[in-house]
Amino acid sequence: MEDPEEPRGESPSAEEGHSSKHRSLIRPHSAKGKKPSSRSSTSSTPEPTVGGLRRPWSAHPKTRADVSKKKLVRDNLKRSHMRPPNRRQKHKDEETPTEGNKADDTQVIGLECAGLDYKPQRYKVRDESADYEAHGEDTLDHGVNTLVSESSRFPGSPEHSWAMTQVKEKDARSETKKQHPSFETWIMPSPHDSEDYDTDLETDMLKNMEEVKQKLLKKQKKKTKKEADKPIDPTGKTTYLDQCKRDGLIPVSYLSRHLGDRNLRMRHHYLGGLATKPVARALEFNTVTENLDLGDNYLEGDGAVYLCRMLKDNMFIVTLDISNNFIQSRGARAVASMLEVNTTLKTLSLSGNQLCDRDAQYFMEALKNNSSLTSLDLSNNEFGEAGGTYIAAALVGNESITDLDLSWNSLRNKGAEAIGKALSTNQVLEVLDVSWNGFGMPGCRGLQLGLRVNSKLRVLDISNNRINKNCAKELSLGLSKNFGLETLLMNLNALTDEGIETILKAVNQNQTLTYVSLQEMNINISNYKRIQQMESEKDITILHGGLGGVQRYTPQTSVLKVLSKFLKEHKIDLEGALRQQDKDHSGSLQHEEVKLAFKEAGLRLTNRQIDTLVEEIDVTHSGSIKWEDILTGQVLTEYNKRKTSNAYKIAEVDQDTLFNNMKRRQLTVI
Repeated sequence: MEDPEEPRGESPSAEEGHSSKHRSLIRPHSAKGKKPSSRSSTSSTPEPTVGGLRRPWSAHPKTRADVSKKKLVRDNLKRSHMRPPNRRQKHKDEETPTEGNKADDTQVIGLECAGLDYKPQRYKVRDESADYEAHGEDTLDHGVNTLVSESSRFPGSPEHSWAMTQVKEKDARSETKKQHPSFETWIMPSPHDSEDYDTDLETDMLKNMEEVKQKLLKKQKKKTKKEADKPIDPTGKTTYLDQCKRDGLIPVSYLSRHLGDRNLRMRHHYLGGLATKPVARALEFNTVTENLDLGDNYLEGDGAVYLCRMLKDNMFIVTLDISNNFIQSRGARAVASMLEVNTTLKTLSLSGNQLCDRDAQYFMEALKNNSSLTSLDLSNNEFGEAGGTYIAAALVGNESITDLDLSWNSLRNKGAEAIGKALSTNQVLEVLDVSWNGFGMPGCRGLQLGLRVNSKLRVLDISNNRINKNCAKELSLGLSKNFGLETLLMNLNALTDEGIETILKAVNQNQTLTYVSLQEMNINISNYKRIQQMESEKDITILHGGLGGVQRYTPQTSVLKVLSKFLKEHKIDLEGALRQQDKDHSGSLQHEEVKLAFKEAGLRLTNRQIDTLVEEIDVTHSGSIKWEDILTGQVLTEYNKRKTSNAYKIAEVDQDTLFNNMKRRQLTVI
């Protein structure tokens, strides 16, 4: 080494030699360990040089002694996808790539260092995109590239067999991932399995599978054959019995006998909500019954829900009566949803079901969309002021209801006024019964505005509505200008003589009224003479309470008098309607059929009046009436005979009871 005290810039050659000498001592910053001194110390082993320069200390190859003992040896790895091929020392000619091989397909793992017995292996990296296209996304082993040794390309070598085994395992795993786990895929052998591994167990399972399939096919054929051989039941009796057995209920014998009737009427049987389910199920398949009456059976909301579900599918039932069944709000919602779908139901009775103002809102929306219902009975419920407002809104939008019964509710003030005003818009309603409410002055004011314009209303019943003489003055303004009303019922109102006189003057001016009822109200001599004069001059019938108890009319005599007058004018129309209802040509009709015939013929009475009329003309009280006796007037003569005989019997019974009571008193005194 040269003297370090020699000056640096004497000659360029010396400067270059000096700089090259120092450059050989420089080590990179990334090298670890103690920085060697500029003045090199003597070492036992000479450091290898590359091109005359010293290698960095960090680039020296490490011996096996330097490797940590905690590091796992590759030969100890047991997973197949992580175990590398056996490394054998190859010839130098095999390690160098030939001209046919591509350098881009190989990757060198390890470093080749002089002086160590370690040579790197070259591995061929499989193309991920080609592998993905060939076997799908699931064939990638968690992002690990499968390395195949270059030496494994030679057939017959252990590396080649190991590589082929790995490829087969990978393909089998990808195929099993694609299959859905099911019983058939579990039984069927894999397409990659060899036939050398087939066992008798698999063949037995396949045979059992075929036997199970054959048994299922036989059962299905037997079932379809039974259904084909099963007779068609249009009445639904078989369905009713099966459903009762399924639900653990005792069938009602009356229903099982009468499910095939055209008019099915079963009242007062305490059917209950759960027992209504088999009835509704049977009626889904019934194509015979048209009039269904289940009044007073305590159906509640559950029974109403079952029936309404049935009516969404049944297109044969025309009349439904579920009055006095306590369906309440739940049943009201079910009925409202049914009315929006059903297109065949014409008459619906919901009387006495504890419906309130909130339920009236459901009917408001349903009645606006329904176009088939013609008669609706909402009497004996709990509709108040708000309920009257909702019902009035429904009347404005509805175009099918001709008969509406709102009697025995709590309609008053704004609700009553809204219903009266709705008559000015509604041009379909013909019968309106609002009796036994609290119309008073607001209701009469609304009726006065509606009657002025309305020309379709034929019957108006405002009995027992707190109408006094002042209300009569308001109402008379509408009656005098109305030109469509035919029947007016004003019974049980506190009109007094002055109020009755006001109403009679308005009736005299009206040109269409033919029937007026002022029963249960006494009249004076002047009003009595006025009534006699009007009946003689005009074709009108005025029923009243009589003068001093003389000529007092009863509801029975009133409706029979109306029927006799109707027969004289519309006998031909009534005969056609009665013949149409008698489909089996038996000559007798049930009560519901007679009521429908009266309405179709044009007899405009309230529901209560029609019920009273039908009960009175049923001479035998058997539930059926010979319709020819109605046309000939035989029912009227029979009623008159029965009336006198009944009065005699009642008087006779009263005398017997009085005589017996007197005997008992005498015996007790003695």
